[in-house]
Amino acid sequence: MKIAVLTDTSAGIDFDEAATLHLTLLAAPIMFGNRQYHEYQDLSTADYYRLMRLAKSKKMVPTAPQVSMKTVQATCDRLAKDGVTDVIVIGPSLGISGFVNTLAAYVENITSVHVWPWDSRGILTTMGDQVRLAAGLVAKGLTVDEVFAQLTKLRDTAHSVFVVDSIKPLLRTGEVNPSHSPGSTPLLAGKPILIFDPSGKMRVAGSALRLKGAMADFLDDLATDLAGSEPVKATVLNADQPEATQHWLTGAQKRFPTVNFDVALIGPSFGVHVGDGAMGMAWCQDYHSLLDPSPEISTQ
Repeated sequence: MKIAVLTDTSAGIDFDEAATLHLTLLAAPIMFGNRQYHEYQDLSTADYYRLMRLAKSKKMVPTAPQVSMKTVQATCDRLAKDGVTDVIVIGPSLGISGFVNTLAAYVENITSVHVWPWDSRGILTTMGDQVRLAAGLVAKGLTVDEVFAQLTKLRDTAHSVFVVDSIKPLLRTGEVNPSHSPGSTPLLAGKPILIFDPSGKMRVAGSALRLKGAMADFLDDLATDLAGSEPVKATVLNADQPEATQHWLTGAQKRFPTVNFDVALIGPSFGVHVGDGAMGMAWCQDYHSLLDPSPEISTQ
């Protein structure tokens, strides 16, 4: 058995890191009108937000279609030629993308390898750390079931929270409907706060009058997990907001001086949902702590 890990750039992983991790990375497509770009390939995050700001005057709304099944199939066929027998495909949360379900229905068409879809129930860092963990475990020679057991542990600890300037991008993409989302809080004055719930669905969880207030709330939530026994990895996320990012990073490190906070951009494939000006935090158990597991067999 030779296992490969396949994902797309919505995991916040670029092609240089993918090469280092020996994983297969597909560029998520981004549409501006009739023109298609590919995340991190011919569209950087900075260029995306520049184009998005220009597109506002033209009332052009960017979208992020799924990676096509033909692309996945061609990639799996290529991996098979390199001796790969099994491919773990880690996708964005079913709460914001139908990719994993589409793949699950399509796998019978892929006969060159055995495809194992995995719903990360997250995006960006929480999805990316599951990819990093899977790549590390595969490199150690673990089986698919053993990898899934550790992915389950990591996924169960994941949290993602965001504060956005406007709910309009999410209403346009259909990923959040405050009037129909179970558990959602009615929209109030200020900046909407969004969370991924344990099932991977994104919902409105309140609002903040200022970014500073949202940051304080997020750090309160983080404090609960930091009090546990497992090491935690935390990331400040931003939609091309360098000044706000530095402010959040300073505040987070001041409150939790022993925690190393990463910083990551909200790439185009999630930026289409949260819009310009979004800030967020993501945290989960440090995936490095799961790289030397005592495997427990688990199912998705």
